[in-house]
Amino acid sequence: MKPFCEVMVKNIFPAIRALIAKELMENLNRTQNETAHLMGITQPAISQYSRELRGKKVAILQSNTSISSLISQSAKSLAKKDRNENSGIMCSICREIRNQGLLCKLHKEIVPALENCDICMKDGCGC
Repeated sequence: MKPFCEVMVKNIFPAIRALIAKELMENLNRTQNETAHLMGITQPAISQYSRELRGKKVAILQSNTSISSLISQSAKSLAKKDRNENSGIMCSICREIRNQGLLCKLHKEIVPALENCDICMKDGCGC
């Protein structure tokens, strides 16, 4: 059994981080070191995201305008260095991914036996 939250942590969160890092570096002109500091991760992790060695599931997120917009807003928020505003970034993106059904799509690709599953769409799923 592979719960949807495991799929989120192993596949989606790295993709979100990769897209936020890309936004910070390409559109907000931050260096890898600055990006790493803003995101609270290491510069080598940022390097791996930029070389697409981590966060390979970005296509499923980039194709959704709502998620792309949230990621762009999140990067801008991080660039302002307002830690209070940034504490829930991953949670808000996660909720939107679940609401859009993107997590279900990926989860069913990984575990085909879940063809009729909708647990991540239900309230009170623990997130």
